[in-house]
Amino acid sequence: MISKVEAWQPHMDWAELVIVTGNDKYAYELEPFFKRGYPIVGTNKASAALELDRGVGQDILNECGIETLDFVEFSSYDKAIDFVRKERKSYVSKPWGGAIDKSLSYVPKGADSNEERANLVCRLERWKKEGVKGKFILQEKIDGTEMAAGTWFGPGGFSRAINETWEEKRFMNDGYGPNTGETGTVLRYTKKSKLFEKVVRPLEGKLHELGFVGNVDVSCMIDRSGAPWPMEFTMRFGWPAFNLMLALHKGDPAEWLADLLVSRDSLEHSNDLCCGVVMSLGDYPWGNWPHDRAAGWPIRGLSMEVVRNVALTCVKRGHAPSALGDEIENCDCVVTAGEYVLVAMGQGKSVEAARKAAYGIVEQISWPPHQNVRTDIGCRMEKGLKELHRHGYATEVSYE
Repeated sequence: MISKVEAWQPHMDWAELVIVTGNDKYAYELEPFFKRGYPIVGTNKASAALELDRGVGQDILNECGIETLDFVEFSSYDKAIDFVRKERKSYVSKPWGGAIDKSLSYVPKGADSNEERANLVCRLERWKKEGVKGKFILQEKIDGTEMAAGTWFGPGGFSRAINETWEEKRFMNDGYGPNTGETGTVLRYTKKSKLFEKVVRPLEGKLHELGFVGNVDVSCMIDRSGAPWPMEFTMRFGWPAFNLMLALHKGDPAEWLADLLVSRDSLEHSNDLCCGVVMSLGDYPWGNWPHDRAAGWPIRGLSMEVVRNVALTCVKRGHAPSALGDEIENCDCVVTAGEYVLVAMGQGKSVEAARKAAYGIVEQISWPPHQNVRTDIGCRMEKGLKELHRHGYATEVSYE
């Protein structure tokens, strides 16, 4: 559906705009181009470390005067297990020391803190038995409401267009199932954000020092007293968050990024909320299906109205049986090319309006084997917004 090249390096000299959507692939190959001042929007090696190495991220937050939770670092499972047995608090586990692998992330759930401690010990013992290697930290578990804030950043500083985000990481409704990274999101742009002022604005000087150009986002847990506790950076385009941003943007889809590189803040956007729902197939999020098993399934329902409200992801042009009146014939059509197929999106003045619009798109799309879809993206905000409003966060956002 689009032209791809075997090697990207020969094209760097003529490109007026180079967009790097991740923060690990090609990092070493791109570094010389960053240093020579090529027009790149994306994460260089130094700024990527804020996300990839929690130790670096934690140090920079503290350096910029942003309060963080205490933690204890471990490389021994036995020592970590002894620590959890002796402490009388719930802890979460997070990877440490630049590990991209998130397998050492674990947030225990239980009837009370003692059961959560027991579940964490179970998890640590299993990692030890399975031979999972790597450093990790244990950090006190905070009860509260999750929310993130961020924006675009360039040589001219922060964009006026601040994004506030509420994401769902788990595969199944109500936060059950494996962690997918992000399986659905509600997002908006705003000119004013209390969370942004607390946990992103203080980073401005450091981001200039790092030579960062791109989207910076800090995810937080806001506790019962209203204090925001940073959990992690995102120093790249978020998925599906960036799809939702594009849906809200007005005007040329790329010119504002070129402007960002030369200190012009030209991004125009809708003020609506956008809800995005990941539609997948196969054994997502594990990714163990052979490619041929996940590819080639015809995607039904892609009318012009629907296409305007989806972000096609793992798709391609193909041939598949299709109904032409009473006849079934092999036709050219859009087919799957992997397990993360597309993101269905909807916009509205309230969370519920955006949700209904997004799920109206979901209901029109199908493919033969099965669709993996959460049906509750945004629902958690009905309760969460009440708590956030009590502390002055996202007061312009309404659920209904």
